[in-house]
Amino acid sequence: MAGRESGGNYGAQNGQYVGKYQLSASYLNGDYSAANQERVADNYVTSRYGSWSGAQSFWQSHGWY
Repeated sequence: MAGRESGGNYGAQNGQYVGKYQLSASYLNGDYSAANQERVADNYVTSRYGSWSGAQSFWQSHGWY
C-alpha cells in the first residue's frame, strides 16, 4: 500500500499529504520522521481497518490495490 501511495518514500509530499503513507500533515504534528510516520500509520490503520490485512482487503474490495 505504501508503494502505491508514495513509492515507499518517507519524503514524498502531495499538497497536505506527507510521507510514505501519504498521511495528512496534521496527523504527524510536525514530526515527519520515519519512526513517527510508521507509528501514526499503524495507529490510523488499526483504528480505521482493524489491521493492515483489513486495510488491504478494503482496498482490494474497492479496486484501489
